[in-house]
Amino acid sequence: MRIISVALVLGVAAATTEPAGSFGDIDDGDWFAPAVAWLFDEGLTTGTSPGCFQPDRSISRAEVAAFFHRLAGEPEPSRASPFVDVDIAWADDAIAWLAETGITTGVSPDRFAPRDFVTRGQFAAFLHRYEGEPGAPPHSFTDVMAGYQHAPVSWLATTGITTGTSPTTFGPDRLLTRAELAVFLHRHAGEPGAPSLPDVDCERPLTIHAVGDVNFDPGYGPSPQHPYAYAWEGLGGLFQHDDLSIINLECAPSELGSPEPKTYTFRCPIASLTATADAGVDVANLANNHGGDYGIAALLDGVANVAATGMAPVGAGADLDAATAPAIFEINGTTIAVLGFNAVGARWAAGPDEAGMAQGDLAIISEAVAAADEVADYVFVTIHWGIELARTPRAADIERAHAAIDAGADAVFGHHPHVLQPLATYRDRPIFWSLGNFVWHAGTQTTAVARVVIDVDGSITATLVPARIVEKGHPVLVG
Repeated sequence: MRIISVALVLGVAAATTEPAGSFGDIDDGDWFAPAVAWLFDEGLTTGTSPGCFQPDRSISRAEVAAFFHRLAGEPEPSRASPFVDVDIAWADDAIAWLAETGITTGVSPDRFAPRDFVTRGQFAAFLHRYEGEPGAPPHSFTDVMAGYQHAPVSWLATTGITTGTSPTTFGPDRLLTRAELAVFLHRHAGEPGAPSLPDVDCERPLTIHAVGDVNFDPGYGPSPQHPYAYAWEGLGGLFQHDDLSIINLECAPSELGSPEPKTYTFRCPIASLTATADAGVDVANLANNHGGDYGIAALLDGVANVAATGMAPVGAGADLDAATAPAIFEINGTTIAVLGFNAVGARWAAGPDEAGMAQGDLAIISEAVAAADEVADYVFVTIHWGIELARTPRAADIERAHAAIDAGADAVFGHHPHVLQPLATYRDRPIFWSLGNFVWHAGTQTTAVARVVIDVDGSITATLVPARIVEKGHPVLVG
């Protein structure tokens, strides 16, 4: 029996300190293993949770500040930082010292943006300032455009701290990973040796995010003058930082077919799928009232197109078994299943021998969730339901949510009403009745990201992370 408790919180969880331990998610053969071993041996890191370093995770400005502060011997700053947005206790002294030494001037005179993720170009500038901004011959990378990055990247290349992402590129706008930070700092120190890391288990919470309606149709999604990646840039790499991200893709992701006879028909340009996968999205639900806007052939082609990007399509398939098949993920020793359903009309419903969508009937939901629960430690349901612009769930949808949880679902993520509805619980499992629009026009601006955290003891915390659609197809986290 899983022990699950739910905390209903409106806001973004604060970062935590790094507890002691070695790292079960680092293998001796990893290209970054010697660097991480050195960091650990020098006391520059103790990981992100017991036994975990999370080498592929992006790193925040607060975390980078802490690394530089430790590298310098943790000197005491003589005054508080000038930044009004620093509310992370373990990073206060580090950020104040960074400002005092001129390593940072913040993102504005009074803001440091401690939770924003650091790019490779920004880290180069931090390290260059830390060393007193030494000169160096010009670099040969063709992709370094920002003026403030040229001298730092030249110095990094000259000293051998970087060899770039290719012989001609540095990747200045790529988010820095914890593994890359370890290697940069290790090379900066001259690549000293360190004992190998002992074998331990990596025990850390798992973070799952889900959002509501995502639409890249030119009339409803991001403005054409922006690249598709712009849709996700207001999230600060949130989906690249978590363990699993789920969206409801409310447009046909295919170039096949012709518009169905209905009032609104939405088509996703194929290139938008790649940008979405690159943003860290793992699962796309196709079971909704627009997934079949260009016919069943386009729906099935869309399943293949989504899968080709590395994202997992759910909620649609060549028959009912395929449409109700879960996407399965093995994450740090935990198995998670994700299922998608549509309960907005019966159009395009899949049958035993008929292609289409997983219909949100009680029997279909219960059977599919129970089957997924047999093979997974946790089951998540993303479902299209409700009435447009309604602020409360329908009685029939309450019954659906309860049936899913009775069958073994551990969280339910709802969408379709285009507005937020409350976060609730049933049998201590979270139900996000409606997550509203997300990548959509700004007709309804208030939105949120559902966050579910599975702690190492199996408990669940469910949170609504506030966001706002500030312009067409461009949500931004609030706070």
